[in-house]
Amino acid sequence: MTNTFKHTAQPSMNQATDPLHVRDFYLLVAGLGISLFANLMLRFAMSMWVLDETGSAAAFASILTASILPTILLSPLGGVVADRTNRRTVMVALDALSAATVLVCAMIFSVVGFNLAAIAVMQVMLAVLDAMETPTVQAALPQMFRSHGEDVMRRAMAVVNAVNQTSTLVPAMLGGVLYAAVGAMPMMGITIVGFGTAAAVECFIRIGAPERGDDERTSALDDLRAAGRFLTRERPHVLHLVLLCAALNFLVTGYAEVGFPYMVRTVLGFDSTAYGLAYGLVGVSGLLGALVGGRTAKSLSKRRFPMAIAAFSLTILPQALAMTLPAVDGVRFVVLTTSTCGTMVAITLANLIAVPAIQLGCPEDMTGKVMSLALSTSMCAQPLGQITYGWAYSVYPAGAVLAMTFMLAVAMLPLVAHVARRF
Repeated sequence: MTNTFKHTAQPSMNQATDPLHVRDFYLLVAGLGISLFANLMLRFAMSMWVLDETGSAAAFASILTASILPTILLSPLGGVVADRTNRRTVMVALDALSAATVLVCAMIFSVVGFNLAAIAVMQVMLAVLDAMETPTVQAALPQMFRSHGEDVMRRAMAVVNAVNQTSTLVPAMLGGVLYAAVGAMPMMGITIVGFGTAAAVECFIRIGAPERGDDERTSALDDLRAAGRFLTRERPHVLHLVLLCAALNFLVTGYAEVGFPYMVRTVLGFDSTAYGLAYGLVGVSGLLGALVGGRTAKSLSKRRFPMAIAAFSLTILPQALAMTLPAVDGVRFVVLTTSTCGTMVAITLANLIAVPAIQLGCPEDMTGKVMSLALSTSMCAQPLGQITYGWAYSVYPAGAVLAMTFMLAVAMLPLVAHVARRF
């Protein structure tokens, strides 16, 4: 039944002049964008609500930190589900459950008012559902476009990255206005409608269940063991690329997410308006990188991966010089913002090379599990980067931390080149 359904859906894809201009991909992107928008709008509303009610940004920060742990632990389970079940069904179910979760919490809030414990439970549950959905979407793309080659996969990833960036920017720009105008509860209503709409849109995606391996009676733990053996024994170069991506995530998370706001707000003393402008420019640069990557997908072969990492390292050097040499704060602010925008472009292009290489380096029945393990590895690097860079900026001058980041990025280049040659 699976094979029949899969082949009946295939001709519509082949008849299109561009493999991406097909109904199923449009629906996948639309569902993903609406779901991301709803998720980020809710996070913004809850952060503002917690801050207004408690006066403590640390309270919500602790909730977000707690939500990372189930995401790391349960993401591999999401990969197992993605490789066992129809991926459309998984996406629909997870968005529907997200809408139901927010609805139940909204009903609780309407009765008891602000409740920090309920917010914490809601955020953790949504993080768990998101951990299940991300590897499902990442596994659906190779299932749709594997037969069209790596160039098409990179273009599809560029579209997904553009949707991610747009869905991040819009809530950031509109969230403050909406929260000031209507408050947290109506924004929760927007989130419920968003998740419900995403689930409804995804119902119409035509995609068959993934092909399974020889033994369909294996347990989830057996599946994860098989994925581990696949990475360590059959395709170690894929594992090495996953580890390199995690190392990059460590550096980028630490220096961009921790260092950039710290330097702009604390070291240079600029207000929230200036930081908001800089944050918006950095977000737009990520969107620009995705658009450029989509246009130049054919040239983003794996041999370009070292060049992307070299470009990333070069965007750090001007910041290290600006924060070390004598300069006025305005010049430093411009250098930091401009260089961080360049970082976002370079890292986006690097992702467009690395992620399709990992996806296409796996057989159909391994894609979800391998991508979920890659996601968990990268997410482990995220809090480590935040903690390490938070400590480093509190002990050493900003210029010294940036110089060390530049040297670490340069030191990675021989490893990056070696892994690229292995592919």
